[in-house]
Amino acid sequence: MDTNYFQCLGLPVAYTIDLPELRQRWQQAVSAVHPDRVAQGTPEAQRLALQRSAHLNAAYQTLKCPVQRAAHVLACHGEGLNNTHETIADLDFLSAQMSLRESLEEAGDTAAVASVQAEAADWLTQLQREFVGDVAREDWVEARDVVRKMQFMSKLWDEAQARFDDWDDEAD
Repeated sequence: MDTNYFQCLGLPVAYTIDLPELRQRWQQAVSAVHPDRVAQGTPEAQRLALQRSAHLNAAYQTLKCPVQRAAHVLACHGEGLNNTHETIADLDFLSAQMSLRESLEEAGDTAAVASVQAEAADWLTQLQREFVGDVAREDWVEARDVVRKMQFMSKLWDEAQARFDDWDDEAD
């Protein structure tokens, strides 16, 4: 099966995509290969339908997530992340990220957590803009660096969300 998820869903390889169009293309594609369509078919046809459906679901999940989509754009250009050899060298970013992480650890109320989460979201927005420019210039070193930064900030945003979720669970 095609490992280029953009091609799999009939989209050009681009970071900026129309999410409703992505969803529509995914729904059409998954409907066409859904395992129920071959329920009376051979076991091989059922297996293939299940594999195609799973592949389309993976494509959709990857492309709808901004950070995963950015990493996939890199991979489509033959510039995948090599997490074992390259690290973030931007000391200002690392310092800001550590400061936000400390703020989250020390946050004692929803306002403090919301502030950290909002700052992480602002970082993500700016990094997405940088990524688009880096890809347009084919500056793959910078693009990979930006994706790593996006991963850090996305994880921080998720950790803040988990704090909210924990508090909601405690309130129930």
